[in-house]
Amino acid sequence: MRPPRLLVLPLLLVAALSAGCGGSPDGQGLGVGGSDRTLAIVGTSDIADSNLFAAVLKPGFEKAYPQYTVTYQGNATAQAMAFAKTGQFSALIVHAASLENQFVADGFSTAPYGRAIFWGDFVLLGPKNDPAGVMSGGAATADPAAAFAKIAAAGAAGKAHFIARETGAGTDVTSHKIWATTTGVATCAVSTENGGGAMPSTASGDCDTSSPAYPSWYTVTGAKQGANVQYADVCSPASGAPDCYVFTDRGTYDYLASTGALSTVRPVVEGDSGLLVNSFHAYAINPDAVPDGSKVNSAAATAFLDWITSPSGQKAVGSYLAETGDAPFRPDAAPVIRLDATVRNAIAGTLANVVPGTPSLSGQKVTLEVAGKPVASALTDAQGRFSIAHARPAGSDCALTTGPITQVEDATLHPAFGDLLQPAVLALCAGAPTSPSARAEG
Repeated sequence: MRPPRLLVLPLLLVAALSAGCGGSPDGQGLGVGGSDRTLAIVGTSDIADSNLFAAVLKPGFEKAYPQYTVTYQGNATAQAMAFAKTGQFSALIVHAASLENQFVADGFSTAPYGRAIFWGDFVLLGPKNDPAGVMSGGAATADPAAAFAKIAAAGAAGKAHFIARETGAGTDVTSHKIWATTTGVATCAVSTENGGGAMPSTASGDCDTSSPAYPSWYTVTGAKQGANVQYADVCSPASGAPDCYVFTDRGTYDYLASTGALSTVRPVVEGDSGLLVNSFHAYAINPDAVPDGSKVNSAAATAFLDWITSPSGQKAVGSYLAETGDAPFRPDAAPVIRLDATVRNAIAGTLANVVPGTPSLSGQKVTLEVAGKPVASALTDAQGRFSIAHARPAGSDCALTTGPITQVEDATLHPAFGDLLQPAVLALCAGAPTSPSARAEG
């Protein structure tokens, strides 16, 4: 669909910004496989456009592993996966479960699932005057489906535009899930291959990807995450164009806002539950599944996955943009162990994934260790609770621990989607080790 005439000029700006996203030092362009000293990562553009790669991941990893130089190419998730399959990259970072499960099923990951690395939330941004009436009492809401429906109605009345990427991005996949839950909005069905859900359309049935029938208020830019947000930010009644709304990740919004790059849009829908949860996973690419697998640096990829899920890597990620008051990337590499202080003559508590809405961690072994040796253990029940029949030890080295955990997070997908969690550690005595996720709680 051609954008409305008054939005064409900003689109030229978006094209320029999009072309520049992920350039040096983000490693834009195909990876430089084949070097023992180079790690080429491809992934979602959020990682580059939020500046997380340049500010945290690159310097942190290269300091921990000075033998490697790491580059990053940011793309839409579907495009990143396509690049990963060329054999030019060694690792992948994405955030779309209904696409990741297909990548794993096709054999492109060295592990049965990706490693959980961090999570955040998606936000819907809109203008201060909020012509669609999305906000409640001037405050952001947590109901994306109702908000999307209001924007569609305002769009049909000529009062608003929804700015979409439609590039196969993880953000697109989530927005399609939200559109599928709206009422009163004409949509078409997005194929399972493309992540499922629905998309606004003037034609019903299955979406025609070769010739999409977008409604006039649904403006598609084809841009990367940051450029797409800046596109929406330049919409204003002063130019005669309807105000614009845009769906994006918290990290990209926080970074652009912190640099003064945004003047119009602000969060009108936000929250950390339901369809707004944004989980990221990292994969080491299987050299046997790609052309010329010798270019895949498996050792470097494994080192990166080990670093980003380590206490230092998780702390670095969780500290990024924390001064905004709501750190956009929250560590989730390992679950947390929470103690129940009301239980006597036993050590009891709950083992839980830190990401909202994830299934309980049932059937997992929790072990009491004293001086580095296992003393007693118990399995978690259906709610992730455990009780170890042992008095709480006294001393300088005791802790509750788990092993690595393989967890199915969404059994409704075919194949099922899951992830790999690192061991959890909760110190019970002074001097005991800390949690691999740096988020152990007592």
